[in-house]
Amino acid sequence: MELSGYDKKAKYFIELVGLAIDSIGQVVIDNKYALIQLHHDDAAAIVPPEGSSHPSFDEVLFYTNCLTYAHDIPVFIRVANGKALTKPIERGRASYIDWLYYDSLRSAYEAINSFRLGPLGYVYFRWPGIYGTTPLSLTSEYSSVSKEISLYSTAIRQLDPLSEFLCYYRIIESVSGDNGKNWLSANLSRLVRYDFGFLEFEIMGKERVKKNQRRKNLFSFYRRRALSRLKILTTRLSEKSIEEYFYNENRCGIAHGKMDVKVYDFGFNIREISQDIYT
Repeated sequence: MELSGYDKKAKYFIELVGLAIDSIGQVVIDNKYALIQLHHDDAAAIVPPEGSSHPSFDEVLFYTNCLTYAHDIPVFIRVANGKALTKPIERGRASYIDWLYYDSLRSAYEAINSFRLGPLGYVYFRWPGIYGTTPLSLTSEYSSVSKEISLYSTAIRQLDPLSEFLCYYRIIESVSGDNGKNWLSANLSRLVRYDFGFLEFEIMGKERVKKNQRRKNLFSFYRRRALSRLKILTTRLSEKSIEEYFYNENRCGIAHGKMDVKVYDFGFNIREISQDIYT
């Protein structure tokens, strides 16, 4: 069953790279717009009721950041008949350059998902609306943290673990209002029991074959990795706190270029910071 009474033409598409196809049912955002997934695609159109105004770009951007945060996948906006935001050196037909831009962006984000989830991993929409209309009150839920989810959206789009770590640390600084060390000290212990919700994760070709088969929660995988990393760091650092390590060594070492610089060494730094990201 599909939603009816909504505009058939969209001005904006939200490309949810890594989302299971056909996993969005009857979903209405803020009691204003329908989110309609394209058939056999992970992209979704965001459309108003027939005869009503389409969402502004700022609204679509906010919704895109919300969906990025909720599904932990890189998401981007494709404007219908939109132009490439950056132009390559190569000259060519405008239509070709525009297509190449969005196709390359998708390829880059698919590569990011392959690093995080594996080449065949994907997630399901968290509020499917398969058996009835599901209202999503994204504005009331997330407007008070719109800056932080925007920062998170930037972080989740990073392929380089150094950049990803630094982008995550910007969120901590935004929330704490300072260098974040006290915030880390107060919150790292909450990882054990904090309820991150449920984000169903599957591997293509290994879908659940029985209705009662246990679903896999992506956040459970992340929690186990985070707790394992914290245990290692607690043992290794001994005289130095984890928050000092995260701020002084990682954050400052990545952000600055004078002393104790963290460089992309294709070795130790990348292995270590790739594990630190989960905490």
